[in-house]
Amino acid sequence: MKNHFTATGIVFNPAGRVLMIKHKKLKVWLPPGGHIDENELPNHAVAREILEETGVRVQVISAANPALPVTEIELPLPMEILLEDIEGDGSHNHIDMIYLCKTEESAVDMQRAEVDDCSWFTPEEIERLDTFENVKNSVRKAAMIIT
Repeated sequence: MKNHFTATGIVFNPAGRVLMIKHKKLKVWLPPGGHIDENELPNHAVAREILEETGVRVQVISAANPALPVTEIELPLPMEILLEDIEGDGSHNHIDMIYLCKTEESAVDMQRAEVDDCSWFTPEEIERLDTFENVKNSVRKAAMIIT
């Protein structure tokens, strides 16, 4: 069994829209994110992955209290940590830290090597996207915390 640590960002812009990518391999809409590199902090990994995939710079905020700034020695608390069975047989798992993020940016510059499309959606529009149920649940939960 392989366990990989990953970080995903539910990114909100000032209009309350959520950034989603159309994953090239999976062919579904997902929040941006990816694998955490060796010796990389998970909150740095999520910001890096979002920037690499979408060109959007984000601020990672703590789910513990989104209104308070995170100190330099305090890591932001993920909104949730999910165990995702990638192969469906338990042989390859992602331990995915789902972070709340915000940005002042609206323009995207997607990385075509990994991403087929990239756009902003309202949480209600995400309910109708071709995505996984756990993604819809995470966006619902994030919207309740952010708004």
